[in-house]
Amino acid sequence: MKKHLLNPVTYYTRMRDMINDLAEKYNDQPAISWFDKKKEETIVSYRQLCEDIKYLQEAMIEKGLAGKHIAIVSENCYEWLLVYFAANYCGSTAVCVDIEQSDETIKYMLSAADTDAIFLSPAYVDVCQKYANNRIPQFLMYGKKEGYQTVRSLIETGTTIWLDGRACTTMDATVTPDMIASIVFTSGTTSHAKPVMLSQSAILTNASDALANVKIGMRTFTSLPFYHTYGLTCSVLSMLIPGSHLHINGNLKTVMRDLQLSQANTLLTVPLMLEMIHSKIWQTAEENGQDNNLKRLFKIAKFTYSIGIRKTLKSLDAIRKKSFGTINLVICGGAHMNPEIMEQFQYMGVTILQGYGITECGPLVSVNRNEANKLESVGLITANCEVKLNNGEILVRGKNLMTGYYNQPDLTNEVMKDGWFCTGDLGEIDKDGFLYITGRKKNLIVFKNGKKLSPEKLEEKIKKIPIVQDVLVYGAANGISSDDVQVAASIYPIPDQIDGMTSYEILEYLQKEINAINDTLPMYQQIQMINIRDQAFSKTSLQKIKRHLV
Repeated sequence: MKKHLLNPVTYYTRMRDMINDLAEKYNDQPAISWFDKKKEETIVSYRQLCEDIKYLQEAMIEKGLAGKHIAIVSENCYEWLLVYFAANYCGSTAVCVDIEQSDETIKYMLSAADTDAIFLSPAYVDVCQKYANNRIPQFLMYGKKEGYQTVRSLIETGTTIWLDGRACTTMDATVTPDMIASIVFTSGTTSHAKPVMLSQSAILTNASDALANVKIGMRTFTSLPFYHTYGLTCSVLSMLIPGSHLHINGNLKTVMRDLQLSQANTLLTVPLMLEMIHSKIWQTAEENGQDNNLKRLFKIAKFTYSIGIRKTLKSLDAIRKKSFGTINLVICGGAHMNPEIMEQFQYMGVTILQGYGITECGPLVSVNRNEANKLESVGLITANCEVKLNNGEILVRGKNLMTGYYNQPDLTNEVMKDGWFCTGDLGEIDKDGFLYITGRKKNLIVFKNGKKLSPEKLEEKIKKIPIVQDVLVYGAANGISSDDVQVAASIYPIPDQIDGMTSYEILEYLQKEINAINDTLPMYQQIQMINIRDQAFSKTSLQKIKRHLV
């Protein structure tokens, strides 16, 4: 196994130590910025960020919120991060609520985490009020709204600013590395979302582990939701620790605009965004009659790469600038990324590093490296994490692991075995130490003859069909016994691509493409049924299909 030297990075075990240290190291350097509707940028320095956090944590202490469970119900914004950091600073637990869920699920999350207070944006007042029903007396708002105390007013009530790295001594003894920093909910792709407890030390160790593997640029951009561990640990903490200038976005309508305005060189995202950019590039080429020329350029680039020449062709670089702006490094996670798309972006001068994570692991388990990148792999295991395979299932142990599921010891015991977390994901590790995800244990299709099939492998093949937007492969009942199944595919076509086609024409086209796929497969793996959906699949915030709802 080849050894890869780790990048130098600072490790922290408490949020307050990190916050104080960053303010001292980077002072008036830009920390976080965002753009408003008029494209005007607001920039907050590391010193100002630290100052605001300390004001707010003091106000939390004065309101009796130290050590409490504080829910954040809001879209991405600067205030979201302030509340999170201030809560951790004074020993409270931040309850990270997934706002893309239904009202009932949001109420469940608030209840399951024993919420003591809620910080929220105006859009979520109604659902939170319905849940609270006099049980939660403290509602604190972003912005101004009569009857609610705002985050800004709380910051302004702070009594002391600590600029020299000193901690608030009245709270210092009660804030320890193993205190629960966050209660974060699993994405719920296969079951009800579970409340995951992550300690300050686990999260911070994981954030620095990411940096030990990946060299980021000093201008970064993210629109990943902060209430998800990938969005918070990897796209916020990992960006701030080395002093990067982080540009944040909380509005999907302005993501591409803000990405261009940010002039960032590092982007953190999920495959869906990259697939949309890739699709737009090819659509534009076809509309301009340049698709054959683009194919030719990629063919040339592939050849030059194969002989060790990595210089980007001017024509492909121009496409990169138009599509990505100044981005040249993308860290991608949350779902599987098509290697062919990554390869084409690579020829444009955009390096895509795919990683693998799971909420219970803080989330990062592995990630490719700038100088060691295998496109079909999810990378090398992080420094403070161990991985082993048990009958193909990925088991994880390390400092990044969750403390458990909040108030659900039975569920915790189900997934923790002798200190190892059973991910439920199936994988392989090659001779160089690179991890590959081959499927999901619960998704396996088991046939009468004992053979097994990971549907994800077929889904990847079917998604290459031009008119397919999303697909889910499953085992459909084919007889009396539960294990008498045949392979079926539920397909949601791209609306624009099937415009004007009849249902029969769509099915005929898909069947022809599926037949071609079947010709490459053993009989038991062949797709026997096709179901065409007229509505998109229900997805998680990281754009994974909620399989249990299909």
